[in-house]
Amino acid sequence: MLKIFYLFLCLNYIMSRFPQYNVNNEHQLIRRQNTYVLEQKMVTIHTEDRDISQWSNANNFEIRLPDTITNVVGLKLLEIELPGNQYTFSNNQQNTKLQFYLYPKLSTDTFKYLALDAQSTIPYEITIQEGFFTPSEMATALENLMNNAVTNFLVNDAGIIGAVYDNFKVYYDKVGQKLYFGNTYDNFQFNFTEQIQYNVPCTAIINDNQPPLVWNNYANWGLPAYLGFGKQIYDPIDTSNNYVFEYASYDWLIPETSTLPPAIDPHAYYLAAPFTVSMFGDSAIYMEVDKYNTIDELKPYSMTSTHVYNNDFNGIVNAAFAKIPLTAVPNSQIFNSKYNYLLNNNNYDPPIDKIRKLKIKFRYHDGRLVEFKDNNFNFSIMFYYYKNEIARDFELRIPEHFKL
Repeated sequence: MLKIFYLFLCLNYIMSRFPQYNVNNEHQLIRRQNTYVLEQKMVTIHTEDRDISQWSNANNFEIRLPDTITNVVGLKLLEIELPGNQYTFSNNQQNTKLQFYLYPKLSTDTFKYLALDAQSTIPYEITIQEGFFTPSEMATALENLMNNAVTNFLVNDAGIIGAVYDNFKVYYDKVGQKLYFGNTYDNFQFNFTEQIQYNVPCTAIINDNQPPLVWNNYANWGLPAYLGFGKQIYDPIDTSNNYVFEYASYDWLIPETSTLPPAIDPHAYYLAAPFTVSMFGDSAIYMEVDKYNTIDELKPYSMTSTHVYNNDFNGIVNAAFAKIPLTAVPNSQIFNSKYNYLLNNNNYDPPIDKIRKLKIKFRYHDGRLVEFKDNNFNFSIMFYYYKNEIARDFELRIPEHFKL
């Protein structure tokens, strides 16, 4: 009997010194532990994967993942290939229109002079083609459009059949990187304090929110801002001499004399933009992934950040998922992020329970949506997630003959 008692004490001691196991479960032979392994899965997305009946534009769409991913602790835009032909100038970006006033000088062409003089208080308006321009192409386009605007008025409104107006000259100074506007005969004026109206179509409206009114900005507020002007009134300089650039082989502006009345000296007028041109547009695109943004962003165009009252300094927490630099020259085939830096690690604590859908938007810093003009592109997102596992300690015996 005493031996049995001592045996019972020894058994209790042994059981207290070792982990307890659930002996009621005939299958559980390994102690349960909360161990996980970090896994990663890459998902490649093409804009043609979207349901085009619901998402007509590639700048804002939603896709469903092939499989639900659980316990997500990180997301990263691994790489992206964008078309390199985003339009710098478009109606939706409200930077395609320009207005000017023409003040005609007394001329022997009486009908033309009287018609232009009656129109001198009404601005002429031109609209450039949507797309991308080099500075020299922009100068040529502006010169042709300004002359055509006056010609169309003389023919269609004033009824002067066969009338032609070609006195405007526009030149891009490659050295100073500025645009010069000139007229060989008549005076003119730019009044950029007057707002130009744009009609933005319904196809550009996302979630019933109209694109930002760019006129209220102090940068990129319209075509004149890209041409190097501010919101001011600009009057040209009067000259009686030819205007020539030192590096050019010809005189750019020569006063016209063919319709000059007797005893009146010839004059020409020119105006240089005070600032350099900006033809390349925005330098970065912001990618948003709804619910998973982690990048904070300041709101642009603050005007009263130091005021105690009505302080408009502001920022947005978790505003973007990734910032994509635009280093490719427009008109090139593609921008490939694999040869540039993308710093966009997005970490989540606690882990995201599950991700089944992604709603994606591409915009500029001020909120304007990127116009891809129906060009498709693709990108890859890496998912980092925890996977539950049972830890195993493997012991490997290597036979002697494998060591030879």
